[in-house]
Amino acid sequence: MKRIIQASMVLLLLLAGLLSAQPGFDEAKSLWANRGDKASLQQAISIYEKAYQENPSYDLAERLAYACYFLADAFETGDQKAKDYYKGYEFGLGALKYNPDFKRLMEQEGKNMAEAVTVLGKDYKGGIFWTATCIGKWGKMQGIFKTIKSSKQARRMVEYLYKLDKDYYYGGPPRWLGTYFAVAPGMFGGDEAKAKQMYDEAMAMYPNYFATKVLMAENYAAKIKDKAMYDKLLDEVLSGDADAIPEVAIEQKVEQGKAQKLKAKNID
Repeated sequence: MKRIIQASMVLLLLLAGLLSAQPGFDEAKSLWANRGDKASLQQAISIYEKAYQENPSYDLAERLAYACYFLADAFETGDQKAKDYYKGYEFGLGALKYNPDFKRLMEQEGKNMAEAVTVLGKDYKGGIFWTATCIGKWGKMQGIFKTIKSSKQARRMVEYLYKLDKDYYYGGPPRWLGTYFAVAPGMFGGDEAKAKQMYDEAMAMYPNYFATKVLMAENYAAKIKDKAMYDKLLDEVLSGDADAIPEVAIEQKVEQGKAQKLKAKNID
């Protein structure tokens, strides 16, 4: 009887291990932890892609959307940067289609992603954010006049996410909207007052998250030619502790690199 109980416990432990295994995530864990190295990040992406082909899931699609975004944002330039942003968008949209209602609205009823997004709950907040972020970054590179359709859809998606969970990814929704309002021409919803309001809100929520300050300096302070604000924001990033938010310390260091380059620019 004792042996039967022991064997059953071993079997249960093995089953628990199988159920908790995360194909792709487990194999790429050390590479992802070293994503500040381009080669490690690319290897992690390759593992995620292989796992996604064999065992597709929402979690893998969302991770690939973010991983492609980070590869573009941290390491690439020119056409390759744009390609990786768009690839991230495609994975993000694929993630959202794991919701059957979203998929039906887009593929059967002809709705666009901004119209379909309203059926999604908080479980899809990562997919919403990275889809909109990737297509927004891609659109900015292509020029808003060429990509206004997708840019408007992305804005509506983030406005929905703002209502759903504006805290997501260190104040991601207000930070995203701040950039949109700062960059877009007035005829497409650009508004400097709204840009400042959104950036200020994101910074108040997460004052130690560097990307908000870098984006505000680059897209708002430079645009209105407020050098004092520009320098203050960038100096706060450069003197800040990248390890203050351990889970994104790598991303924080990337933002410090951006801040250093922006400091060398003359905005007058």
